[in-house]
Amino acid sequence: MRKLLVVVIISVFIFGCDEVTVPKPKGYFHITLPAKKYQHFQSACPFEFDIASIAKMARKDSASCFYNLEYPQWKATIYLSYLPIKNDLKELIDDEHRRKEKHIQLASSIEDSVFIFADKHVSATVFNINGTKTATPLQFFITDSTQHFFRGALYFYHSPNNDSVAPIIQYIKEDVRKLIQTFKWK
Repeated sequence: MRKLLVVVIISVFIFGCDEVTVPKPKGYFHITLPAKKYQHFQSACPFEFDIASIAKMARKDSASCFYNLEYPQWKATIYLSYLPIKNDLKELIDDEHRRKEKHIQLASSIEDSVFIFADKHVSATVFNINGTKTATPLQFFITDSTQHFFRGALYFYHSPNNDSVAPIIQYIKEDVRKLIQTFKWK
């Protein structure tokens, strides 16, 4: 009887599975992105631009022109800073390149894009920092080359895994492009 039971159990294991089971690959949740809508942002600071209507602008303190452009639904913030140029444009630009270079170790590539709107005295450089573990996927600065310097950097409030939030990063990059295209000095 035991031999028969052992033969039945072994037969079930051998002939019970027709398919080879394969583990499912690691996946990420589908992210539904809202339609693009923008609103104009103005303050007492010497600049204005359009921001995404789903984002919230928060001033860090009343004494400076430092802002946080927050995307609370994605736990993301673009830290924005304005500095007047005091014969230190080269140093400010060099600082931005040093900030970018801090990410070289974890970046798979860094792409620089330059935008120039001569009629508005606006020139911008955007650093797209690609890689799954980079702390910031996007940094940029805007200047008129004589008086004004404005910078921004995108950060998420979670461990970096830029593959999983790639659609959000692309969405925010488009918002930054719109910010640059609508940027005006006052």
